[in-house]
Amino acid sequence: WKGSRRVMATGHRPVMLERAVDVLGLAPEDSVVDATFGGGGHSRLILAGLGPGGSLVGIDRDPEAAGRASDLLEDPRFEFVSGSYDLALWAMVEEGRSADAILFDLGLSSFQVDEPGRGFSYVGEGPLDMRMDPRSGMTAADFLNTVDVRELSKVLSEYGDVPRGEAGRVAREVVRRRPLAVTTDLYEAVRAAVGWKERGGNPAKRIFQAVRVRVNDELGSLSRALEASERLLVPGGRLVVITFHSGEDRLVKRFISGREGRCVCPPELPVCVCGAKPVFRRGEVLTPSRLEIEENPRSASARLRAAIRTAEPPVDDG
Repeated sequence: WKGSRRVMATGHRPVMLERAVDVLGLAPEDSVVDATFGGGGHSRLILAGLGPGGSLVGIDRDPEAAGRASDLLEDPRFEFVSGSYDLALWAMVEEGRSADAILFDLGLSSFQVDEPGRGFSYVGEGPLDMRMDPRSGMTAADFLNTVDVRELSKVLSEYGDVPRGEAGRVAREVVRRRPLAVTTDLYEAVRAAVGWKERGGNPAKRIFQAVRVRVNDELGSLSRALEASERLLVPGGRLVVITFHSGEDRLVKRFISGREGRCVCPPELPVCVCGAKPVFRRGEVLTPSRLEIEENPRSASARLRAAIRTAEPPVDDG
C-alpha cells in the first residue's frame, strides 16, 4: 500500500499501478488524461514513460489534490485541472482537444479514507461529510437527515449492494435516530439495525459506500465522463477504468458493450441491416494479483476494464 519507491512521495500506492499503465499502451508522444489524479501515482508513472512531445492532464475534484500535484507542475508536459472529471472532460471536448489514452481509477485514495475530518470512514469519528469536494454540495448528514425511508433503502441497495431487508432495517434506524451529525452516529445506527457479521466484513462498509456514492453523484458523473471520453479519444485511443464496486463495474461494462456494434437484427434476416458499427473494441479485464490483495486488502474488489476506440463517430445519446 505504501511501499512503492515510485510513489513514496505521496504515501499512496494505486491499485494495479503498473498493470494499468501497461494496458494504456503509451507511445512517447501520446496525449494522456489521468481523470482521477488522487495522490498522483499513475500520473508520475505515465510521465516517466512519455517523451518530450507527450502530455498529461491530471484531474481531481478534491481540493487537496492540487497540493499533491504541485511538484509535477514543474514538468511542462503536465497540466492539472481542479474539478469534477465529467465537467473537465466535457470542457476538453468543447475546446476541440483530443486524447490518445484516458485512465479512471475510481477508488478513494488513502488520503481521503484515513482522514477522519472527511467523514469517509467508520473507523474514526469525524463530521458526516463524505463530499469529494468539501467546498460544495450536500453533505452526508444533509442527505441522511432529510431522505425518507423508502429512498434511503433504495440507495443502500443500489449503491452498496445491501440486501433489501437489511437496507430497510438500516434506513428505518437512521430515520429513528435523526439528526445524525458524525460518522459514529451512522455506524451505531448500522450496528443497531443489523448487528455484527462474522463473515462478509463489517456491514457499515457498504452503508458508508452507498451514502458516499449518492452524495457525490458518482455514477451519474461517471456516465457523463465516459460519454465525454468517447468523444475525446482518437481512433486507436485507449480507455482504462478501474472500479471498486459492482455499480461502477456494471456501468462501465454496459457502456463498453453498448458500443461494441453488436447486430440487433432479427435472426431470420440473412444479412445485417441495422448498420451495427463498433465505437469501442473490448479489451482486457484484470483483477489484482493474490500478492497485491495480501499487501493491500482494500484492492480485493478492484476490476480493470479496457477498451480501444475505433474510427466510428460517437454514439448520439440525445
